[in-house]
Order: sequence, then structure tokens, then C-alpha cells
Amino acid sequence: MKGKQQTIDSIEYMFKQRKDELESQYQIFEDKKEQLLFLEEQTSQMQKGILRTSVVGDFMNEQANRSFLSMRTKCAMSLKHIRELIATLSQMLREIDDDFIKLTTYMNTMRYRDSLFIGNQTPHATIIMFRRNGAIDTDYQTLTPKPFPLSLDEYIDVQKGITFYCDKIEPSIENHLAPKFSFVAFHGCNYIVGDIANHKVKYISKHKEGYQTKDFPVDVEYPTGIAQLKDTSKFYVTDRQLHCVHIIDMKSGSVRAFGGYGNENGKFNEPTCVAVDDDNKVYVSDGMNNRIQIFSSEGVFISALSIPKQRTPFYPHCVLFADDQLVILDNWGSSVFSIDPKLKKISSIISRYGGGASFVNRPTYAAYDEVGRLFICDTGNRRIICFKQNVYLGAIEMEPLGVKGNPLGIAVKDNFLVFTTTAFEPYLYFISTKTFPNPPTDGAL
Repeated sequence: MKGKQQTIDSIEYMFKQRKDELESQYQIFEDKKEQLLFLEEQTSQMQKGILRTSVVGDFMNEQANRSFLSMRTKCAMSLKHIRELIATLSQMLREIDDDFIKLTTYMNTMRYRDSLFIGNQTPHATIIMFRRNGAIDTDYQTLTPKPFPLSLDEYIDVQKGITFYCDKIEPSIENHLAPKFSFVAFHGCNYIVGDIANHKVKYISKHKEGYQTKDFPVDVEYPTGIAQLKDTSKFYVTDRQLHCVHIIDMKSGSVRAFGGYGNENGKFNEPTCVAVDDDNKVYVSDGMNNRIQIFSSEGVFISALSIPKQRTPFYPHCVLFADDQLVILDNWGSSVFSIDPKLKKISSIISRYGGGASFVNRPTYAAYDEVGRLFICDTGNRRIICFKQNVYLGAIEMEPLGVKGNPLGIAVKDNFLVFTTTAFEPYLYFISTKTFPNPPTDGAL
């Protein structure tokens, strides 16, 4: 135990050195980028001024017009060069940001028990975690690049008439760190999010003066999912790090938990999501135990859903109900399928791993809207993919939006979609889905 602690301490020291170095590099590049953005704005204004002057001077002599044309050309070339420099700096910032995410991810893995850690700092600080069974633990947020956005706060009109924007959620007074969001869910016109930086579940409401946040009365370590018991003030929150499900009654203020670490019935190893059916039975995706467990509304174990043996490796990351069918997102197996919970059999395959437009790669969370469209965070492919009645409708790509990170948590309501990203940042992203991918032919929208 002492040797293991010394290993962890050494890795933490190595990571601190690398983190300090990254922060210094990041600040230098960020300052240069700010200077270039200012220069870009000034050059753009100059270009507009030259254009206005040349339009007014249509009746100038030929020599004057040639002079204005030369100025416009030089200004356009300068603007292009400035934007190329900004793109280069953004790429450098993205690479630094990637390292930050990896450092954060790997530092979090050290909280797991009974694991062996092997670190490497060349050319980048990395660490591999081996479990007792020899399996290598990885996280989806380290698999693909995450473009650094040039702008986060402006509204952008993107492909197919979608309106996209994002809002930054400032930390509340009682929090020490900027929030980093995992899941997101609608609650009326407001939102509930998991904040892994401050180990809280937050209720976010919007007012004229901006967003206001209120913490749920529960101490969590790594909140990954939430569900509400219908017509009650009772919520269920999965905690991947504490291997349990918290039960919070917002009306009475009572808080308790069920589960705990293990592979026995009623125990968990990385619970990631929770859903409640019409009979008030609670379904929990038990990730590392490769199963779905079913409980009463009070947290009493009922049964477990066995998945056919051919579906291996199986890591259920998200569960949600569509009518009487349980939809499961298998993160490791890169598939989305539905199960009849009464028959305990797969009823349909919605998507699977592959290179086609309708295939997924490491899906994480999903949500249904009021007209039956299923929006899936196709995290490994950096997009949100959409189906209706198992038919592929289209996808919302992250790259054209300039979003940092891959889509992670998701919720949809009233033609508006809100999502979080694997960058674990204090932003909520919003997309209008009224005209995307296809308006229903029955005129429901």
C-alpha cells in the first residue's frame, strides 16, 4: 500500500509540473490570439471603410479607382493572413486544451480503488490505468481532437437553418471552482446539471438578470445521470465514483443512497445513468458490471437485465424509455438498441458501429423529443445524430459550430436541444431543432 501511494504521489508531482508548463504556454498563446483578434477587427473595419469610399467614388478618375482597388486587395490579403495566424494559434490552444483534458481525466482515474497506474511524460503527460482483471481503463473524451472555438458567445446561423448559441454558467457563491458539466436534463423551463468540478447537482434557472444556480442538498462525487419519480419531488442521481444512486426528496429535504461498490445484486461498479418506467421501477445502467439493474422506487433490488452474450464488450452508458421499450446506449460496443423489459429480449437495433452516416462511435447520452425523434450524442464521431422510428434523419456536426469537445449530456424539449461536452466546461450549448432534421409530415411542429 505504501509503495502504491508513493507511485501515486510521484505521478501527481509529475502532473503538477506538466500542468504548470501547459498553463504558461496557454497564457502566452491566448495573449497573442487576443492581439490578433483585435487586429482582425481593425483590419475588417478598414476594409469596410475602403469599400464604402470606393462605392462613393464611382465617378473618380481611373487612377484613383485603381488606387482604391489596390488598397482593397492589400487589405483583403492582410486579413486573410491574420486569420491564418489566428487559426494556427487556435490549433496550438486546442492541443494544449487536449492535454489539460487528458490530465484531468487521468487524475480522476486515480480515485479508483485497486488499480495499477503507469505514467509517461514524453512527448505528453499520459497515464494508463490497469484494473485488477488486467483491463485497461480509458475514457471517451481522450479519443478524438477537440477544436478550440474562435468565439463562444455569439449566435451563429449554421447549416439547414439551425440556430446555435451557448451560455456560460458562472460559479455560485458557495462553489470554489468554475462548473464542469456532465449530464443535463430539463425541469420545466429550467435545467438540472451534474457539476463534476464542485461535486454537485445544480438546478439552473434563467431570469432577466441572467442564470441563477442552486445546489441540490446532496454530496456527490461524480454525478452522471438523473431521473425524477413521476408526480413527486423525488430524484435519483447516479454517482459513478461512489458507485451508488442517491435519492433526494426536494420537498422534504431528505437524502439517502443505495448500492455501493461490488458486483453482487444491488451493488454497482460505475453506475452511469438512471431511468424510471411507468410502474415506478428504477432502471440503473451498471457500467463496469455490464448489466442493467432494476429496483423499486425505494431502492430495493428486484432483478437484473441479462444482455445476450454476443453483445460483448458491453458498457451500458445510458438508459431511457420510449413508450414501453428500454433504449440502451452501449458505449464500449458502439451500439444503440431497444429491449422489451418484460420479455428481456432485444426488440430492435437502432444503430451500431461502422463507417456509414447512420452508424455510431462511443455513444454516451440520448433524449427523445415530443414527436418521437431520438437525439443521440455520437461522441466518438463528434456529432449529435437523430433517428425517428429507427430511421436515420441526419446529424448535427460539432466542427462547423466551433464547439470545444465532443457532445456528452443531452436534453430536448419544445424544439430546443441543450447539450454539454466532453471538455467538461461551464457552458451549455443550445440548438433549435424546429426545422432539423426533418419537420414531421403530420404537421406536429
